[in-house]
Amino acid sequence: MDRSGGAADRPPGPRPILWDTTAVLALLCLLPILHDVKTMLSAPYWLDEAWVALSVRFPLGDLPVTTSSSPLGWSLLLRLVPDPDDLRLVTLAFQGLAVVAAYGFGRALRWSTPGRGVVAGAACAAAVLLLPAQQVRHDLKQYTADAAVAVGVLALVAWVEQRWSRRRLNVLTAAVAAGMLVSHVTAIVAPCAFGGLLLVTAVRRQWLRLVEVTVAGLNAGLVLAGVYFGISMQGRNVPMQQFWADNFPGVTELPGYLARQIDTLMPVVGAPGLVVVALLVAGTLTLRRRGRPAAAVAVMLLPVVATIVGVAKVYPLLELRTSHFLLVTAAAVAGIGVAGLASRAADLACRRLPRVRPAVLAAAVCAVLLGGYAAGNSHWYRFDGNRPGLYYTAIAVTDVRSATEYVARHRLPNDVVVMNNAAWYGFAFYSRHERLKLVVPHGNTVGWWVDMPDRSDVVVVPGHDTTAVGASLRHAVELAAERGDGARVWLIRSHVVGDEVDVWRQALAAYRVEQVTGGVEPVARISTA
Repeated sequence: MDRSGGAADRPPGPRPILWDTTAVLALLCLLPILHDVKTMLSAPYWLDEAWVALSVRFPLGDLPVTTSSSPLGWSLLLRLVPDPDDLRLVTLAFQGLAVVAAYGFGRALRWSTPGRGVVAGAACAAAVLLLPAQQVRHDLKQYTADAAVAVGVLALVAWVEQRWSRRRLNVLTAAVAAGMLVSHVTAIVAPCAFGGLLLVTAVRRQWLRLVEVTVAGLNAGLVLAGVYFGISMQGRNVPMQQFWADNFPGVTELPGYLARQIDTLMPVVGAPGLVVVALLVAGTLTLRRRGRPAAAVAVMLLPVVATIVGVAKVYPLLELRTSHFLLVTAAAVAGIGVAGLASRAADLACRRLPRVRPAVLAAAVCAVLLGGYAAGNSHWYRFDGNRPGLYYTAIAVTDVRSATEYVARHRLPNDVVVMNNAAWYGFAFYSRHERLKLVVPHGNTVGWWVDMPDRSDVVVVPGHDTTAVGASLRHAVELAAERGDGARVWLIRSHVVGDEVDVWRQALAAYRVEQVTGGVEPVARISTA
């Protein structure tokens, strides 16, 4: 065996393909048990999801514009889903890929027997599967792809170390290139991956490998730069930077900011802070002791690079959605820590129980630890978007689909529809048979707007302030009067938050408002007082 990690380090004997396949399939079968897939696929799209979903309604040639806030490859994958109402299947698919990648990550370490490798892979994957943060990421955004790519790249680093070859290094490079198309955080994870390989080969004075890793890293860097500057950078505009401004701490603000954000994230981590730290240390040490030092270095570099790009105002730091990949990666490393501790405990126990197989004891220890974790976080599983007093997502408190469909069924030809701009993307998407026109550029976070040329009856409030809301309401009422006797004004609002709630309350006080539907975002009719 090559102690430097250059030769194959798998134990002798046939590879237990059946064990691996069975373990992975069993874990994937838990996805629909832990996740409320029915609600996930049936819930209407909220604001951020609506403009992602709208991208499938435009010609392929418009994709570089309409995908500005999402990776290009992610938006392409959405077009493979036959029913536009089921686009969250892509989100769910990446949930599953993260579990598979985590299994490969734990499995790729140098374990003494294949059985222990299967146990480690299952423990790593189970930690990712059971993580509460995974249960709340059901929205139509690329965050689950971020997690799958991050864990997958780390798994490939361990795979490269398992049996060194130029072909494996090329696979890692190709995976990084593909990952950048579906996940912007690949640009954060890839430098850590190649940095780990470079540092380990340099310390070992493996100069030929160092040259190979350097060339591979440069090739990957060129691809990352090409995708970022050629495609992704157009999503980096002033409104987007302003939106994330609170998640770009300065150097002097960093200690307090990190403390606050970590405290905010702990509920979706699902374990006490000291336990999490202990398992992360155990996982990193297990990577090193089990012959994967480059992967261990990559894991340690990841929070450092994430902090640097956050301070540099390039990518939000420790925000629940955008840093989802960090939470899932931490879960995977903690799962490896559980497997490492279980393996050592099994070795000690087998001295007194020589007839018991170590892999069986390790599996039992992992089952107890991860079972306790699952029991403690059972309230997160089958999360439907709303846990009163605990947590909610926009999926549970927005429903522009019902409002759009109700007005479409009940409006008369001369009626007028007025809505806030947060409802407009969803209204356009759920107005399924209406002609759409792309409007660019536009000074919002996604950089584009959509027009419905055949709907002169629609008034969209351009802002959230009292002046904009009041003027739009007056215009809608005047337009209804111009369109003839009996014309009614329908009001649709979505994602009304913060000061906008009071703005609407004050503006509507001048009118007679009748609520005509129930639900979380009811439709109303407006007439002059």
